[in-house]
Amino acid sequence: MSLPEDFEKILSVMRSRGVSVSIILQNIAQLKALFEKQWESVIGCCDCFLYMGGNETSTHKLVSESYLGKETLDLNTFGKSTGRSGSYSTNYQITGRELLTPDEVRMLDNRYALLFIRGERPIMDNKFDLLRHPNVRGSADGKAEPFIHGTVTHSVATLVYDGTIDPAKLPVVKIPEGDYELLSEEDLEELYNKKGD
Repeated sequence: MSLPEDFEKILSVMRSRGVSVSIILQNIAQLKALFEKQWESVIGCCDCFLYMGGNETSTHKLVSESYLGKETLDLNTFGKSTGRSGSYSTNYQITGRELLTPDEVRMLDNRYALLFIRGERPIMDNKFDLLRHPNVRGSADGKAEPFIHGTVTHSVATLVYDGTIDPAKLPVVKIPEGDYELLSEEDLEELYNKKGD
């Protein structure tokens, strides 16, 4: 993996300029390994956090305690004692509980993902099955030919020379006079670099 120097500083500047970046990790331990001291700063510069599942303890703990937070519960307890002078008591109290404990985060059904957007409540939603996308038939997963970068996929015309035409008998094409200049790639690059300076 290759990262620019001072990535966490660049990330905060990118955010202020409206430039987005997607950081894809399998677990928080990878982030801690890359940025020993600044890993929390990297997460803090991200407005969205998508948890797709995993099996690493520190990730479960972070999602449960830092992102999901707690919910409020009304707890009613009842006590009853029997005997000669029996009694009955009811106790009402409000308590808090994590929305999902680290263990429940670990056991999250693989069909679901947790999405955290800055300023919004957590969202548990179904993952999208890419094999059900309408355009999957244009990919290798949809039985189409694999895409090979750099090949011509759409051509307008094809010209084939079979050797039966005498080049000397071909008509001469008259190019009208005009104000134009044919530039090579090197000329264009030099011209572009001059304008950039």
